[in-house]
Amino acid sequence: MVKKIAKELKKLGYKIKMASEIKQSEKIKTGVFALDYVLDGGIYQGEGGHRIELYGKESSCKTTFALQIVAKLQKLGKKCIYINAEQSYDKPWAAKLGVDSDKLYITEPESLEQAGDMLCDLIPEYDLIVVDSIASLIPQEELDGTMVDKKFMASQAKILSPMMRKLYSSLKEHTPTIVFINQLREKVGVMYGNPLDTPGGRAIKHFYNTRVEFRLGKPIQNKDKDKIGYEINLNCTKNKRGKPYRTAVVDFYMEGKIDNMKSLFYSGIKYGLIEQKGSYYSYKEISEQGFDNFVSKLKDKDIEELEKEIWKRIK
Repeated sequence: MVKKIAKELKKLGYKIKMASEIKQSEKIKTGVFALDYVLDGGIYQGEGGHRIELYGKESSCKTTFALQIVAKLQKLGKKCIYINAEQSYDKPWAAKLGVDSDKLYITEPESLEQAGDMLCDLIPEYDLIVVDSIASLIPQEELDGTMVDKKFMASQAKILSPMMRKLYSSLKEHTPTIVFINQLREKVGVMYGNPLDTPGGRAIKHFYNTRVEFRLGKPIQNKDKDKIGYEINLNCTKNKRGKPYRTAVVDFYMEGKIDNMKSLFYSGIKYGLIEQKGSYYSYKEISEQGFDNFVSKLKDKDIEELEKEIWKRIK
């Protein structure tokens, strides 16, 4: 009876299929364990794509991690494009993170409206689209106005609401990853609660499948007490492509290195793969006192095996 009704609906021109026919592939790991952990296994590949927002205060490594995703997908032979709304794409920095600029398309839309139309056209053609950043995309009415005009209240939100509905339609049967970089701004007149929020209104927050907040943590210092990096705290505040509300910490060095070791180490302890007795840590035949001594004994093969075992335990 159900199949008969479905056939009749198809004859009338309606799109209808079994839920089991929805295209979905295994998630892609970004290569940053902490990011993959908060994403619950990596980037989703399926119909509707994976719409991810990386947001936080300035200099909290949002763009750096977005470029890390670009580098990973390029290695897998995926087509990538970067919407450079801030005009801040840095080729030497991207190269340090593994991005091949000769294989990355760059576009700089003149307005928010043009960016929206462009996104609709790019979705069927590209595997990864990075938007850097939402806060920098300017509505046409602001471009046409002057600095003394006061008629632009919530102008971004007014454009983004219909733009999101149009994007939903473009995403049908396509599987792109869209990474939106966004900033945190202070809300005017807030007396109680969190005074920080991302610009763009509510519609775009509903559009995202996943939202990851970036925060700078403790500084990393060398022997001379010079700052050479920071701990980056990741907090998944929304995830409709996996388990939400996961948190993780990863070490980032200003030279461009993202070090997975600390997050793998603590995950190894959490999931019972690394045994801790006081200040001694053991993994297989390796047993050392202190984090630094223990990590120095781990070979690349050990680290790869440890990560594989952690993912098995997580599942």
